[in-house]
Amino acid sequence: MKELIENYFSLIAKIVISILVISTLFLFTRFSTEFYETAKFIVLGLVVSLMLILVALKYTVNNKVTLIRTPLDLPFLILITVGVVSTLISPSPYISLLGNQLKISSSLVGLIVYVLFYFVLTNNLKSEKDITFLIYLILGGGAILSVISLLVFAGVQLLPTPWPQGVNFTPTGSTVATTAVLAMMIPIVASLVLKSPNMSVVLVATCLLALFGSTIALVGQMSTWVAGTLALLLSILAINPKLDLKGFKMVNLSLVVGAVIIIALVAFLSFIPPFGGTQNPLNERAKSFPRELQLPFIHSWKISVSSFRDSPFWGSGPATYLFDFTLYKPIEYNNTNLWNVRFDSAFNEYLQTLATLGGIGLLGLLSLTALFISTAWAVLSKNNHQPLELGLGIAGITFFILLALIDASLVIWVVGLIILASFMVFRLEGAKASPNYARSGFKKTLLRITSLSSRESSETIRVEALPSILLVIILALLGVASFFGGKLVLADYHHRLALDAVAKNDGITAYNELIRAEQLNPLNDLYRTDIAQINFAIANAIALANAPTEASPAGTLTDQHRQNIQVLLQQSITEARQAVTLSPKSAINWEILALLYRQISGVAENALIFSLDAYGRAIFQDPLNPLLRLNVGGTYYAIKNYDLAIRFFTDSINIKPDFANGFYNLAVALRDKGDLNGALAAAQKALELVDPQSSDYKVATDLVNDLKTKTGVAPEDSSLTAPTATDKEALQKEELPDVVDVGEPPEKIATPEAVKRRPSPSPSPKP
Repeated sequence: MKELIENYFSLIAKIVISILVISTLFLFTRFSTEFYETAKFIVLGLVVSLMLILVALKYTVNNKVTLIRTPLDLPFLILITVGVVSTLISPSPYISLLGNQLKISSSLVGLIVYVLFYFVLTNNLKSEKDITFLIYLILGGGAILSVISLLVFAGVQLLPTPWPQGVNFTPTGSTVATTAVLAMMIPIVASLVLKSPNMSVVLVATCLLALFGSTIALVGQMSTWVAGTLALLLSILAINPKLDLKGFKMVNLSLVVGAVIIIALVAFLSFIPPFGGTQNPLNERAKSFPRELQLPFIHSWKISVSSFRDSPFWGSGPATYLFDFTLYKPIEYNNTNLWNVRFDSAFNEYLQTLATLGGIGLLGLLSLTALFISTAWAVLSKNNHQPLELGLGIAGITFFILLALIDASLVIWVVGLIILASFMVFRLEGAKASPNYARSGFKKTLLRITSLSSRESSETIRVEALPSILLVIILALLGVASFFGGKLVLADYHHRLALDAVAKNDGITAYNELIRAEQLNPLNDLYRTDIAQINFAIANAIALANAPTEASPAGTLTDQHRQNIQVLLQQSITEARQAVTLSPKSAINWEILALLYRQISGVAENALIFSLDAYGRAIFQDPLNPLLRLNVGGTYYAIKNYDLAIRFFTDSINIKPDFANGFYNLAVALRDKGDLNGALAAAQKALELVDPQSSDYKVATDLVNDLKTKTGVAPEDSSLTAPTATDKEALQKEELPDVVDVGEPPEKIATPEAVKRRPSPSPSPKP
């Protein structure tokens, strides 16, 4: 009877793991704010929950708790412990718990789910047959992903218009994730080609090798090119370290060489431009194919080391790299073409861990890496390994190579953990005959479980009623997690509906959906900033629709309109203030609050003072952002405080010396103050920096010509564009009555220090 139940549980586990693999590779939806990762994570959480219940039920039926042990258990425990401590002491604990801007995979919850997934895999994969089925399923999924990627690369539109897709669409949500999965599959198919005795398997694997490699060459980028190449080389070296031709079967070697030639030819044609009047559409397509942005290594290194300097042990908290980026980015970052992009992830997983989980977290990840590579290499150094075992070992090493080259997404982590768990179970197959010990005492049990030197592959704990207690605990914890998780998922669904309503210009529906989302998840700062902006947009629309016109000089604004505007604007400010309270390290939230204050300056006393204070706090969180300084200068210019306007415009160009907009605004402010020579010099510099083909070039040219002919202050009827933030929207006009109470102004505006001209960055550690 127990054997029948065991087989039944194994079948269920096999089915749910298969569903997880398929959903991880292909699932995406329009019913969540983020189309790809959220849906995949929900399925991952459900699968892990179900498999935990299955494991607990199995323990209860067998009346014993049997834990499968691997050398990777201790590093995973270290990572979870560090993640919990780091979240508790993080300045943004909610962000650390659930992720920043709905990116769950890097959060504490994501980390816990990953580790539990590894645990349930190692405790449910029982045989080589199970592992073979799972890996072949991933290989089949990889083949479908490759075909989809190549069709999209060729310009084929696979989905109807309402569905999200671009010229680099892929079901994983990222071409990097797709090609990373294919790179991890390269060692498996290469090993099958070189070592499998079944010729049909060899032929299929050869086709997959050529397909995977060609897809990586066309739609991948440097990180996956390197990982795929190293994966293939390591596979060949593991089979024949001396590269002796006699060590290969010539037919198998010929097939590998043929696949490599195909890959090399595809890569060559995609890189070589046409010459001699010929055409090369592959090259043209490859040049226009968008590649995903990645924070450069040197800047990421400086940011992570700076975060480590301030939080050496526990880091800034899971999922808080965006805050580390804005606070610690080096000034030379503004000289790159990515200067206005805010990154929420580091160059690679190791730098991400150093910044967010500190030195102890990095130690845990490095231990995980070293233990797997040493274990894999010890197995691969033998000559009697099977093709799948060899492929899994090299695929696991490839996974860690990828972690050193990119910041891993959910898809990469799930496939990587499947590979690690499969290899470890494969390795422990020979240890099944080892005796299991039933020793009492939880201290000894814990020491044996975390031991790296013991040869036992499993640990059996016999304590009366322990399996039943464990089942009850797991059910209770999963019940609580399901309740709160369900509310979070439902809130995200309503947020998606709100975004769809905004796209249709349906402000009322968007407002109602956002209110539902906030009620379900009141701790999400994103919902609050969205509600704040929707409230303002509706109020502004009412004011514009009923403003005085030539046909109606008095306007059509009724008392009810005024009351609605007042309520909406008051709610807008309240929600934006709540957002900065929930996430005070977010420069984005402070910037939104500052913009809202500025936009209601006509109907709220002291609104500009609050705006300047919020901008100052945004600058404290993002000190080297030239756009924030430009906006502060524009706000001071709007109230004719030219000295401070000039100071902040100067700050913006000192931070970014090639900032054309900063020079233009500085020129206008200097002109209006009366410094025509300084204004002319700044305007000429702006003209040098503007693209001659852009519309801004004419604007800058007009300013230069105007200044060259001026002998005094520019006349009031000048048609030249004024600096940033001087536009007068419906709720910014000075003659409007005060209807919004924003409270007493701060005693001192949070004003950052001036930036020295062309400052030299402080010495930073070099990698």
